[in-house]
Amino acid sequence: MKTTYLKPWFALVCFTMIICSASCSSSDDSESQVEQEQQVDATLSTQVLNALNDHRSSIEKSALITNDYATTLANKHSLYMAAEGKLSYDNLEERASLLIKAENPSKIAESVASKYKTADEVLEAMLNHSGNKNNIEADFTHIGIGANKSDAGVYYYSFIFLKK
Repeated sequence: MKTTYLKPWFALVCFTMIICSASCSSSDDSESQVEQEQQVDATLSTQVLNALNDHRSSIEKSALITNDYATTLANKHSLYMAAEGKLSYDNLEERASLLIKAENPSKIAESVASKYKTADEVLEAMLNHSGNKNNIEADFTHIGIGANKSDAGVYYYSFIFLKK
């Protein structure tokens, strides 16, 4: 008799463990996917920086050095644009104020871009826009780059240039 009562409980315990296992596995997969996307975004940012510096070298300008704080601000702004689904300079004054307090640059500029999937596409588009081209070719010394993909799969880029 006892074994007949244990079988339904045993089946329930097994079913619960399978459900929990599947749910944990799904969560791990989602976290893994997010980590992979962040890695791709970081790689893309590095490729864009290399493309910008290659262009600057071709016109005899010094290479831009990555600034960690500017990169953090640029990344946050790119995430914001990706969430909003549009290019913007929203909260530019706040980013500039934070950067001035933290880094004390003598000059700051910002550029934004979207939709481009490769570093070469981003660079070409920016060089075809006079304001962005001026920022790329100016006497800035440091840069922060954020590249993030929206849920719709569209990349948004934010570039914060500074001279120290």
